[in-house]
Amino acid sequence: MSNRTFAFLIAMALLTLVPSQKHLMAGKDSSLIQRPLNLPSIRSGDSCTISVGSRATVPNQQHIFASALPWFGAGPVYLALAWKAITDDDNAAFSLKPVPISDGARRAKTPWVSVPSFSGPIVIRGRALDDSGRKLRFSKSGEGPSDSLQLQAPQAPSLGLWSFWPTSMWVPGPGCYGVQIDTPTGTDIVIFSAT
Repeated sequence: MSNRTFAFLIAMALLTLVPSQKHLMAGKDSSLIQRPLNLPSIRSGDSCTISVGSRATVPNQQHIFASALPWFGAGPVYLALAWKAITDDDNAAFSLKPVPISDGARRAKTPWVSVPSFSGPIVIRGRALDDSGRKLRFSKSGEGPSDSLQLQAPQAPSLGLWSFWPTSMWVPGPGCYGVQIDTPTGTDIVIFSAT
């Protein structure tokens, strides 16, 4: 047997023993979705302590819409509330009145980004923080709503740009809501108010 044939057989044997990258990512997604939803709770009548965003977080890049809005989160993943009226404040609060109703909930455009250096799975879930526990639902373009949004970074037109996902968040009605963003590097929580 030649050295070249032997090397080929060894390489093929290793490929059968090493799980594919897709399989490895599925395992990471599975572990992220199994993390407990660890959102605060509020009692009826309590105020909603909402997150404050920043307009300086996300650079103006052609493939990212809503870059002028405040972006919320501690990173590496951030969200914008695209239905938030352009105002001087950067609070995570918006009116549901202009948001279209679909399947019994308000379907709010919700863009997501991640920093160029982040690579890996992202799992997003959320619910109302009051006793009702109403779930937020999420959808990517062309998909129906589900209880979690699973993204994979990078998602950018070229190396060195921020990843970007245009999605929808289905808000069941007015209230105080928490969104939990899980990545392999940690968990981040954004709290918003919808009126």
